[in-house]
Amino acid sequence: MARAMTAQDPVAALRAAAEDPALPPALRKALLGADEDGVRMSALLVARLRFERLLRGSPEAEAWFDRDPAEFSAAFRRYHGEVPPTAFFPPGEARLFRRWMEAPSAPARAR
Repeated sequence: MARAMTAQDPVAALRAAAEDPALPPALRKALLGADEDGVRMSALLVARLRFERLLRGSPEAEAWFDRDPAEFSAAFRRYHGEVPPTAFFPPGEARLFRRWMEAPSAPARAR
């Protein structure tokens, strides 16, 4: 479910997960029966909450967003898709983002 909430196409990701034969039949049926609009709305809320946590927890991220919103938003989309949402509070989200930014594959301009 977490992977689906951070996927480019959350509905397609959920449908693909429902094809996993390792999942119990009842769970597969539930995933297939999920309301597509509800899945999309949930994914948007996950992204928004994550974005807000990051800006509240990282002065550097907030400054980057203020300086270049388009560039920061593109980086955030990559981060959101690559890093599982495991933080519950702003400092944790900031740590996850900082670690992601330190990776060699991170956007060069932000390092």
